[in-house]
Amino acid sequence: MYYKVNEHKLREILNEIDGKRYSSYKKLGDLVIHYGTAKAYFTKIQGDPHAPPSVLEIVVSGKAHSFPYEFFRNEVPFTDYLARELFKVTKRFSRKCGSGYSGYIGIPRPSPRILKRSCVEAKGRELILRIYIGLPARGRRILGNQAKKLLLDYAPKIINSIIELSSREGEIREHIEYYLDQEYLRKWLYENNYAFFIADNSILPRESSLSEKPLRNVVPFKSPETLRVQVKLPSNKVVSGMAVPLGVIVITGGGYHGKTTLLEAIQEGIYNHVKGDGREYVVSRKYTVMVRAEDGRIVTNVDISSFITSLPGNTSSKFSSLDASGSTSMAASINEVIEARAELLLIDEDTSATNLLFKDKVMEEIIVKEPIRPLCLQVKSLVKKTGIGVVVIASASSSFLGSADKVILMEDYVPKNITSKVKKMTNTVRELEYKLPRNRMFHGIRRLRKVRAKDYKIVAEYNDGTVFELDLAYYPRIVEKGQVKFIAQIVKKLSKPRKPLPIPRLVDYINRLIHEKGFKAFVDLIPPDLTMVDGFDVIWVLNRLYNSHIV
Repeated sequence: MYYKVNEHKLREILNEIDGKRYSSYKKLGDLVIHYGTAKAYFTKIQGDPHAPPSVLEIVVSGKAHSFPYEFFRNEVPFTDYLARELFKVTKRFSRKCGSGYSGYIGIPRPSPRILKRSCVEAKGRELILRIYIGLPARGRRILGNQAKKLLLDYAPKIINSIIELSSREGEIREHIEYYLDQEYLRKWLYENNYAFFIADNSILPRESSLSEKPLRNVVPFKSPETLRVQVKLPSNKVVSGMAVPLGVIVITGGGYHGKTTLLEAIQEGIYNHVKGDGREYVVSRKYTVMVRAEDGRIVTNVDISSFITSLPGNTSSKFSSLDASGSTSMAASINEVIEARAELLLIDEDTSATNLLFKDKVMEEIIVKEPIRPLCLQVKSLVKKTGIGVVVIASASSSFLGSADKVILMEDYVPKNITSKVKKMTNTVRELEYKLPRNRMFHGIRRLRKVRAKDYKIVAEYNDGTVFELDLAYYPRIVEKGQVKFIAQIVKKLSKPRKPLPIPRLVDYINRLIHEKGFKAFVDLIPPDLTMVDGFDVIWVLNRLYNSHIV
């Protein structure tokens, strides 16, 4: 039961517990603090100063702010803007003042993608802010004066800083506009049967693998005339850029000419980006996914028989392994994402099992008994039967060129459409029929005791003492640690489903719950550091998780 207190009463309580044992902070968990412009309460009180910080949830009523109603109709970009400002203001007030996390105030730094995050949500006209607060102590003794600074000085200032953002209406409107323009472009892709769009003058390279900032002094993207289109956006801006129709698309070129950078930008196009990122108008279909060889990954009852006809001691129509090879792992990955209704597959020969991609004529003559049916011979049939597109980076082999609908040559970071030239150089290729994978049912996760996120890893613990770690750092659709943490929460809830579900229906089920209830669909007490995910990405995890029961 919560007790309402004003700032004066809160001061008395903090004076009373000053110098006492850290456990006395538990009293704060029973309070609703009225700040005048907002009310706040702790949804979590840390057990000691070295434990993860406490969580303060702040509710700002519609009467306390003057943000236009229309902003709340565009909750994702609106709250994304507020989250970026909340990060800045909390960072300004965060000061270490004792042991462990004492004096910390903050939320995770948002990436340059416009996403729904749990640190700022809208409910009707109310704003819900969630922040981490390290309740201060020296050793295990409460620092009451420092706690007063945090809760009676800094917290009200943080609340007022967010409320005062209503004076930046034009800036917030522009942020929302960028988001809506990118959403419009994505819808336009579907209406015109395009795989992706990359605007002229986009800056695709990043500073480094450790930085999200665009690289300075680089060649801006320039689309080839034969693939250039113009689109008028809801903001009345007109953007031109390269739009490539769905089908088999080959990107080729010499080393260090921008092939992989282009492919990574296409993958990034599933998200909308903030102004200044350089990829504001790089847009791809929602279920675009890069597949690669994953030596040693777990595979559970996946039908890979279209790619590998026979396996020693295993059946390719229900292939399972705790330590898959490069070719079997990639075959499984392709069919898993197709089963989950992927729309665009991205493949880079540098990170692929090349024996699954292609085999030249000389090797075909030498190796007579070959169970692998390479993708290059099935890709046309795969696209026709599934309706998805395939983008392949290929510079070591010409095997995909004969099947390509479009061929793009990257030369000095500039794309050139060389499709007609390539068609004159290549002969009709031998084609094999792609066999659609068998549908599977998800039954839950056997003997799962606990699951949590650790940075970009999912850590699962089982009743028999097994501890399994799955690293999502190399899964390019996951871009924030908060997504990993939310996936861990979803996996926990899905571990014992009421009834088995086919994989595509499981994707829909997860997305429907998220749409209806948001983070609360899978999390009881919402922390400040969750980022929204899609059911498609939860399935990616379930496919690789130890003891996933999928048949």
